[in-house]
Amino acid sequence: MDGPALVLVFDDGFAADYEQIRPVLDEAGVPACLAIVPDWLGEEGHLDANRLAELADDGWEVAAHGRKHRFLQARRLRADVAPGETEIPVDDHVFPGEAHAVVAGDEMELVGESEGDQRNASDRASGSDRGERHASREEVRVADTVDDGSGDPVVVVEELIDGRYAADESVLRPAEALLRDEIVGVREEFRELGYDPTTFVFPYDAADPRAWEIAAEHYDALPNAGVRSLPNPPGTPGTNLRRYYLQTTHATMPEIETYLDAVAGLAGVGILAGHSAWDSVPPERVAAVVEEARERGISVTTFGD
Repeated sequence: MDGPALVLVFDDGFAADYEQIRPVLDEAGVPACLAIVPDWLGEEGHLDANRLAELADDGWEVAAHGRKHRFLQARRLRADVAPGETEIPVDDHVFPGEAHAVVAGDEMELVGESEGDQRNASDRASGSDRGERHASREEVRVADTVDDGSGDPVVVVEELIDGRYAADESVLRPAEALLRDEIVGVREEFRELGYDPTTFVFPYDAADPRAWEIAAEHYDALPNAGVRSLPNPPGTPGTNLRRYYLQTTHATMPEIETYLDAVAGLAGVGILAGHSAWDSVPPERVAAVVEEARERGISVTTFGD
């Protein structure tokens, strides 16, 4: 497409995409891109397959948003993990009791520095050379996710941990098989629904280089490969796109107008994202964004177009 363009992305497939956003975009005669987790279709508060099909027939793009909306980056350890333990305290993006981010059965890896003895934190902080550190890695399978009583997340694994992992130098990350299941395996679910998505939206805007490499191999567009508040200049590869947010919690209208000025000035591609079920994405905000784009000669379109 020649000239500046804007893609609106709505994550997670909320029913509000159809009930609140569709009337606004229908009136303007423009489409949007929906980042869909197939398993969530038909759940309370989400689109069902029929409404998704209606939107697709209207020209909206259906993008993959993962098989289980998993977090595809490493998580740092909050405390050391010793041999024989099954609990791994991590820093973020684990939601106990909920079926996303990390779920039972997920194949993960503990990766980092394993200590040769039981040096304490003060030894490490002082640079004491008691004991040697060496690279260590082992695969673990998630049994459950809990909190530690104070609200901080803990990943519980099925088997006893073999190594000793220092909190300041170790991470828990998705294994490659899990990355492929989340990014590539979900395409089978879309095929069963009658779609063949060419765009993948990373859940939580989170991807490490391994996840990015897999997604770039199988999809044409990755709208949140980089999450920065700058538009994409002409010639930006589809697998290296970055997006901004139309949510009231993330940007004021003057900030969005400045963003759209840059899109128009560069003749580039802007991407504005949000969650339609959230109060921070009122329909009137979406209508205003479309109007501001049109005033600047920016076409509102999809990645496929």
